Amino acid sequence: MKSAAPVRWRAVTALTAVSALSQVGQFGIGFMVLPVWLAHRGLDAPRAGLFSAAQWTGMLAGLLIAPWLMARLGAKRTVSLGLLATLVAFAVMGTLSWPLWLVPGLLTGFGIGLRWIANETWLYILVPAESSGRVVGVHEALIATAGVIGPALAVWCDVDARITLAAGAAFTFAAALPLWLTASDEKPPALQEAPPTRRMSTGRRLAVGPLVSLGMVVIAAGGIGDGALYGLFPLFADAHGLNATQTATLLTLFGVGGMALQFPVGWLADRAGLAATVIVCAALSTLAICGFALAAPASWLAAASALLLGGMNSSFITLGMYAAACSDKAALTRNMRLLSLTFTASSIVGPLVAGFAMNARGSDMLMWQLALMSGALVVYTLGLREGRRQPEHSSSMG
Repeated sequence: MKSAAPVRWRAVTALTAVSALSQVGQFGIGFMVLPVWLAHRGLDAPRAGLFSAAQWTGMLAGLLIAPWLMARLGAKRTVSLGLLATLVAFAVMGTLSWPLWLVPGLLTGFGIGLRWIANETWLYILVPAESSGRVVGVHEALIATAGVIGPALAVWCDVDARITLAAGAAFTFAAALPLWLTASDEKPPALQEAPPTRRMSTGRRLAVGPLVSLGMVVIAAGGIGDGALYGLFPLFADAHGLNATQTATLLTLFGVGGMALQFPVGWLADRAGLAATVIVCAALSTLAICGFALAAPASWLAAASALLLGGMNSSFITLGMYAAACSDKAALTRNMRLLSLTFTASSIVGPLVAGFAMNARGSDMLMWQLALMSGALVVYTLGLREGRRQPEHSSSMG
């Protein structure tokens, strides 16, 4: 028997760096700071909503076209196109005005979509199954730094246009350096679609298995939480009498929790399986939300609950990516696309539902909606374990 090929840990490290650096530029600055800059330029709420919609629409387009590009150009060139799209957006943003701002909005989202699918598919192909949880945990923790670095930069430079756009371009360009220093195989088999004969003869292997199905449910919960929490938390905080500094502090604690807790979550998934880890994280999320909703503003309980809530909400995304990383490598591109599309769609739905609920029943509905979602996730996953509907991946799902 042939010995297993050695794991390319240097490539894994380089591709993780690509994700971390590009996430700061594309999301931390592109998705989080650019809307603040536009608000300073006088953009009102309806037009700001259109700009945000343009970004998410661009991301959906990137997610959909990325597998097609990967099959023809390879993962490295597809990631490069995503970075290039974002660089163009930062280059032209300062020279345009409304409604042409929608064009760089589309490009920033499109760049994220291409990079997400191509870079992470390539990365997880290289990772051995027994290390998937820890690698995904480290990867998601580093990605979460974008939620801290982007806003911190905005505070430091007072959202100065030149500094903001230059920093976004610099982080995005820096991501291209480890990318192009990483050797890639020419169209690895796992990045290609299966031929028709294989689809017919091995149709069961191409089906979406229970591991990925659970991953889709979990990452949908993460998308709903991300969209609703970060999009509407300022309204919740204002209704509870928090000033701007207190609100910014709690948002930072969400980000710190997201960074600090992803490696422990991945470590637990490697040892206990996906389903058991989902139950633990969803239960802790419910506990954190209840503690946060009941805590007095600026209290130690509010701070601790914010750390735990940020970490557990990010853990849903980590566990979704873990499900993809542990799935059949031949279907990895398809699974990554399904999970990323699920996340993006739920990130749009989450704030819409929460916004109507808060308008009808008050600002506290934000937290109670999130608590209901995470509590339902506990019940759903317990039902899966109890029904033993995990025949193909019982060891991975726990």
